[in-house]
Amino acid sequence: MEYAIFDTSVWINFSRGIENKETALLEKYLSEYPDLIILTPTIIQEFLMGLKTEKHLTQFETHFKRLTILEDNWLENSVAAAKIYFNLRKKGISVRKSTDCLIAQFAIKNNFLLVHNDTDFDLIAKGTNLKTIS
Repeated sequence: MEYAIFDTSVWINFSRGIENKETALLEKYLSEYPDLIILTPTIIQEFLMGLKTEKHLTQFETHFKRLTILEDNWLENSVAAAKIYFNLRKKGISVRKSTDCLIAQFAIKNNFLLVHNDTDFDLIAKGTNLKTIS
């Protein structure tokens, strides 16, 4: 197994009990390889903002604190993410959410696998060396 970032889209499906290959992989990582799960502050924020109850917010906040949270140079990564967005746009590839470029930048820079259910990452992978499972 390798280090993996699980995108917000996978955490949302997981929290809703949706079963697919991405959530099955997340379950496997959570039970067997929790030290290989990488979170970014962006993913944590996106996911927690979408929760409906204080109880769920507290549960996932506690859960996330047990996992590895990637802390890196935000200025450097923000500029690199903007360049990803800019270069894709020059190639005629339109990414809907700029935050996806930031998440992808962290994965690319660290050679992490990105597990997702978001077509933006498929587009980013077409124009970069992003490793994905979707």
